[in-house]
Amino acid sequence: MPKITDSGMPLSVLAELMLNRGGTEAISPLIKRDKRAPNVRSLYNIPYTKDIENPLLQFDWHCPASVAETVYFASAPTVFYIHGGAWSSADKKFYSRLSKDFAEQGYIVINMNFRLMPEYDLAVHFQDCVNCIKFCLDKLTLFGIDKNNIFLAGDSSGAHMASLIGAQASANKLKLDCTIVGLLLYYGIYDLNNLQSVKFRICNKLHQGFVKTQGENLLNFYKNYSTTTYITKKFPPTFITAGKTDGLSSESELLISLLEKNGTKISPLIFPKTRKDARHAFINLLNNARAEALLKMFEFMKSNLNIK
Repeated sequence: MPKITDSGMPLSVLAELMLNRGGTEAISPLIKRDKRAPNVRSLYNIPYTKDIENPLLQFDWHCPASVAETVYFASAPTVFYIHGGAWSSADKKFYSRLSKDFAEQGYIVINMNFRLMPEYDLAVHFQDCVNCIKFCLDKLTLFGIDKNNIFLAGDSSGAHMASLIGAQASANKLKLDCTIVGLLLYYGIYDLNNLQSVKFRICNKLHQGFVKTQGENLLNFYKNYSTTTYITKKFPPTFITAGKTDGLSSESELLISLLEKNGTKISPLIFPKTRKDARHAFINLLNNARAEALLKMFEFMKSNLNIK
């Protein structure tokens, strides 16, 4: 779908106008279907800032067909997904299949892009993700979002960002007008002080980059952008998974230990070293580790919904 519609309007603006005038039936021409996911409806490349031409400031919306085909979108529990890629690579398009897996289970998914290092620093990355969430929360009716049932999810650096946003919100360091009922974390890093010591191929290089850009502010920077800094008794319930064959698994084990001591409700899934299918990035592979993790994650999500 083009970033801008033929009318010259951003897709989100046009969709909102059409929705207000004629309900979801009016915007059906904008909604895409996927033969491989027949129970899902999607909108692509929706800008969440005034910079409507920048593909890194856009998101995709995936929705259960049963929600999308009501007269006005019924609200549904919502997942905000933040992709991995060492804060410096990858794209939301690589997570369309995963997003549709969520939608097939009854969840709306906001699969977001954001500006990347090295052109932009981690502060911009963080703020882009927050801006996307706030933009969508400001348009609950348009996107069918149930603000009382929000999950933040991500893999690798995306897991770091999802956990950091959730942690700061729960510690009242970040204001989000919603209830975060769970974090869904795949093989992330949660204490940036460990970048130089974890046994993962790119982490020491990233650390050296931060040393150059942050200088004397490095320790403060790591503290401010580490999830572990913001663990309180209000930390959201958390599903967390990794494989011990992954050099970053020590970070998941660290967060599990801290959250257990904190009394946080957690659902951990750490695969042993014998599980070669649980290597880094397994969420993007169609293998047994991915299937097992999704099954346990969906059980966790269902058990944490705010049901009235």
